[in-house]
Amino acid sequence: MKRVAVLQDISGLGRCSLAAALPVLCAMGVQCCPVPTAVYTNQTGFPRFASLDCGALLRDFISLWKEHGVALDGVYTGFMANASQLAAANEFIDAFRAPDTLLLIDPVMGDGGNIYPCFDEAFCEAMRAFAAQADIITPNVTEACILTGTPYAFFAARNEAEQLALLECMCAALPPRQVVITGWHRGDKIRNAARDNGAFTVYESPAVGGSWSGTGDLFASALCGGLVKGESLDTAVRRAMRFLEPALQDAKRLGAAGVEGVPFELHLKELL
Repeated sequence: MKRVAVLQDISGLGRCSLAAALPVLCAMGVQCCPVPTAVYTNQTGFPRFASLDCGALLRDFISLWKEHGVALDGVYTGFMANASQLAAANEFIDAFRAPDTLLLIDPVMGDGGNIYPCFDEAFCEAMRAFAAQADIITPNVTEACILTGTPYAFFAARNEAEQLALLECMCAALPPRQVVITGWHRGDKIRNAARDNGAFTVYESPAVGGSWSGTGDLFASALCGGLVKGESLDTAVRRAMRFLEPALQDAKRLGAAGVEGVPFELHLKELL
């Protein structure tokens, strides 16, 4: 069985980060080894939350897992609360990344054209350096703009053809071998733009309307599971989208609050 270490926070409420990655990877027959970077009472989209920073604990994970002889098929990182956690995650990657270990980095920094309030430009600069070492990254459009120094307002003002050309240029400019830019909304479609060893492909599905936390986490988790099992990027992207589409439709039908995340549980069968 393939084994992936997932370095992310865990929230008691809100289907995101480890609360999304753990069930998705398990459903795909991949052993998910959680490495919590922080514990939140509820994800940060709620008006109030309390948290415990576990960044320092990552060094104990490194020493004890080394002692236990742990080998990993993949390392997958998501939300990092601060630059200190990024530094600790770098140490973890250096300790466990073998030549055949997949490194997927979801460079969580912002959405909708804005950096999340908990981050600043110094963190974004640190994330640029951190993400450059990945085999694959999964930024949303805002994060791709941040990584490439593209003003989001400039992207948003373009027409569809110009946006598509700009996405292709951004994919080409990013260092990792594989890139998937997620959540490009245009009309009644939502698209993901991918680069795989120089080839650029756009995938689309119906937009259901609305916005739910953790959607990117679910997508990246399903993508990671497929890639670590040896699927092509094309197959893994299509599987992740097939999984998410009915779950998002359920979120809209049920009137799920955005901060509660996507009700994906009944759709894990799409990943089996």
